[in-house]
Amino acid sequence: MMRNKGWAMEFLMAFFVCSTCISFLEGVIGMVFFPAEKLGYDAFFSPLLFGFFSVALGAVTKSKRELSVKEILFRQAVHLFLIELMIFGVNYAAGLKFGVVFSVVLAVSVAVIFVTVYVVMWLNDRKSAAEFNERLKEYQSRI
Repeated sequence: MMRNKGWAMEFLMAFFVCSTCISFLEGVIGMVFFPAEKLGYDAFFSPLLFGFFSVALGAVTKSKRELSVKEILFRQAVHLFLIELMIFGVNYAAGLKFGVVFSVVLAVSVAVIFVTVYVVMWLNDRKSAAEFNERLKEYQSRI
């Protein structure tokens, strides 16, 4: 049960960080590349959907066994590739075609969000580990 709760909390944390970054990115890219476009309220759902599917694609990084650093980096590269494929695939399916400059900006922006999410998750895990170690030291000193 605790293991499922930990996975769910990790998923939610990654989802909210990812969705926030996507919202920010869409705002900045929209203002720079499409300043005359006005969107309806339905546009508020795209960051949530992209965030959900991006985090769900992270299933490729999960393993029941301990992975080597090389295996982790490979799986993270596959994860990033799948996210990029999803982003460009959805846009292509929607009939949107981009120039080279915009495509590069979009691909780099997605990679920056990807790294940002992993850094925030790492910082959160580091903080949790430090708190756990501090409590463990307190417990050990009382015994």
